[in-house]
Amino acid sequence: MDLYIIFAGIIEPAFGNRLLQAILTAEQKGTQKINLLFSSIGGNTQEGFTLATAIRNSKIPVAIHATNNIDSIANVIYLSAKERTAESYAKFYVHGANTTGTFDEKQLKEQLQAVKTETTRIAYYISENSNIGLPEVQSMMEAGTSLTAQEALQRGIVQGIKHMEVPPQGVIREDIVFIN
Repeated sequence: MDLYIIFAGIIEPAFGNRLLQAILTAEQKGTQKINLLFSSIGGNTQEGFTLATAIRNSKIPVAIHATNNIDSIANVIYLSAKERTAESYAKFYVHGANTTGTFDEKQLKEQLQAVKTETTRIAYYISENSNIGLPEVQSMMEAGTSLTAQEALQRGIVQGIKHMEVPPQGVIREDIVFIN
């Protein structure tokens, strides 16, 4: 049986752990496939790469369907699935990494280097998992670029555009939703 997970929220440890737990539980229960209906405005880069690694290495296939925003580090998570679809109205936003906080000069230099490293990691991941060359990804990130689902399809981010609803009968479903 398939599992449907609806994930709509920010990428941070509490939500990330819930998603990781849902994947592990599905593996233990003998689920055949995980369908992740996914929307996120991004969040923690480390958490995003952790989720991407878990999805890519899951013992059972994980298909991701973009239901709304796929922004920032959510692009890495989205691209970690071998099967990727999107609603026709989904949006993909690519930009460089950032940081928050108050820093002295030394800490500011360290944070600048960390932001550059995170931006490079994200750019390589997007380039390696789409039809977009690294220089173009870097340019898109520097400019802060939004793509429609149709543009993302042309660039190999999305593999197909379709409307998807969770069938109401006989489906195992988990909701991981943040409402602010």
